[in-house]
Amino acid sequence: MNRLNGILLYTPEDAARNRWFIEQLCQYAESEGMSLRLCLSDAAKPSELCAVQPDFLINRSRLAAYSLAAEQRHIPCFNSAEVTAITNDKYQTYLHLHGRHRIPMAETLEISPRALPGNLTYPLIAKPADGHGGAGVAWLRDADALAAYAESVQDGERFLIQKPVVTGWDVRLYMLGGTIYSAVLRTSDTDFRSNFSLGGHAECIKPDSGMRALVRRILDIMPLDFAGIDLLRSPDGGYILGEIEDAVGCRMLYQLTDKDPARDFIRYIRQQLS
Repeated sequence: MNRLNGILLYTPEDAARNRWFIEQLCQYAESEGMSLRLCLSDAAKPSELCAVQPDFLINRSRLAAYSLAAEQRHIPCFNSAEVTAITNDKYQTYLHLHGRHRIPMAETLEISPRALPGNLTYPLIAKPADGHGGAGVAWLRDADALAAYAESVQDGERFLIQKPVVTGWDVRLYMLGGTIYSAVLRTSDTDFRSNFSLGGHAECIKPDSGMRALVRRILDIMPLDFAGIDLLRSPDGGYILGEIEDAVGCRMLYQLTDKDPARDFIRYIRQQLS
């Protein structure tokens, strides 16, 4: 078996928060006959990162430019540059999957803080276009709340507003190699957000036929190596896509299951490169 050399890319902030998971990925790479070198996004430009011509890139930085540079050199990326570019921009996700492919999602508008629309029906949910983990998400009761949220947005940034669906409930489907690896129901009785990191309750579930059907539609459009698909419940019944987490966090899996996502992700990469 040929020894493969890979790069594991993180932002400095995410690397500091995910030291243990990084160590697991590197250790399992060694056991699979691969070396994995951690690189931080502030240490190299996209064109410089792959100058050494690695055999593969695991991009956990959410920065698509690095994957694009790698793919131009025919270096396999996990996830692909397309996945990273689209899923880390929530409005592009909405335009691509809902606007182009009719995947059901909550109605979404992109807002400029300098040009707030006046003909809106409240309540609404506001969120950063590039946010993750529930950070920056706010419940807007009225136009004053929208104005206050817009004031908090930095110059040049944009944000999204969405019509609420069933709040305090979602299902995260962990995807590995085009199949459902695990499914976790997240609920909250105290917050309209159900994120586990924000104190929500989490439990493993068996995805039903409606969840599986919607996931299959999404994967037919956008194949995912290792990512999270968050499904919400529509007030009219059924499921809709909330978002796709490209650099999906794994803390829930380690706490709730006996699965080892770092090991299984590395084994998947080894198989793909064999």
